[in-house]
Amino acid sequence: MRVDALFQKEPACFSYLDPMNSFQLKELHLEVRRDFLHEVTTRVLPYRFRLYERPEISTFLEKSPPEKCPFCLPQRDILTPRFPPDICPEGKFRRGEAVLFPNAFPHSEHNTVALLSDRHFLGLEDITPSLLVDCIRVSLDYMERMAKKDPSIHFASINWNYLSPSGGGLLHPHLQTVMGQKPTRFVDTLIKNAHRYGEEEGRDLWVDYLAWEKGEERYIGSSQGWEWLVSFAPRGMAGEIAFFFPERHSLFTLNDDIINGLCAGLCRVLSYLNGINLISFNLALYGTMGEDRRLPLQGRLIPRYLIPPLGASDVNYFEKCHGEIICPFVPEDLARGLKEAFFNLSTEGD
Repeated sequence: MRVDALFQKEPACFSYLDPMNSFQLKELHLEVRRDFLHEVTTRVLPYRFRLYERPEISTFLEKSPPEKCPFCLPQRDILTPRFPPDICPEGKFRRGEAVLFPNAFPHSEHNTVALLSDRHFLGLEDITPSLLVDCIRVSLDYMERMAKKDPSIHFASINWNYLSPSGGGLLHPHLQTVMGQKPTRFVDTLIKNAHRYGEEEGRDLWVDYLAWEKGEERYIGSSQGWEWLVSFAPRGMAGEIAFFFPERHSLFTLNDDIINGLCAGLCRVLSYLNGINLISFNLALYGTMGEDRRLPLQGRLIPRYLIPPLGASDVNYFEKCHGEIICPFVPEDLARGLKEAFFNLSTEGD
């Protein structure tokens, strides 16, 4: 099976008598996209696209003032957990402004919080490569310590809910690390399908996949070893940006140049999203502790937003009850905008 056969489009058309045009017949075209690599089905609805309204940041700040934030100083030292001495004698891991400590409400056996900054709020324009570098580095410091303590840990990720539309419960900017012996469901899907493809085709799925995407409209480009593209079948209403470093298969092979390249690229993406009023997102960087050729280093960034005028969620019954995504933003259109911005923006750390 050729890799392009894993990605299928099925056109569909819906018609009705339009009350806004004297009840004349109107046809609306959509696409059902099936991605068998990621096991995602997305319904792309181009007729629903509209410019996003920028949320008022002041409303977030009013609901979450710094004096009530457990991550702000001075209350941070009193209200946040510490590691036992056998993991971190100082209680918390630190790099620059970044501070990492245990998650008081863990999602897994190994789950931490990593603060980007002492500042209570960072707008997208305030997030710099240097802040991200320190936060990723301090996350890796913790992972390296845990790998020595428990060699059975194999899978790890660095994650981010930015602002409340993404599910973020605290305004103070922070990442989270998750580690375990077994992968999460999404990573497990990638590994199983990569293994199956290798068994059936005798080839590396990721090599073939990226070679195919480079010839498609969704490919953004390559920067400092990282490959950037927009997902064929996005997992979010506002699309999904994917990034890969195909030459590396362990988080512990991330050197300074690779981390700097990742953080510079992320800041370019965030700058573009900020410009089109998408100011919230989910992000994950997936990897393994040891070499595992089934999973090259990769990540996904999914913009999030609230739907006006009621501020409705961008997650609905199609996603929660049917396991399919509604996406009014055509992936190829998002890629064109990102490609233009990606290589015309300058960011600290380039």
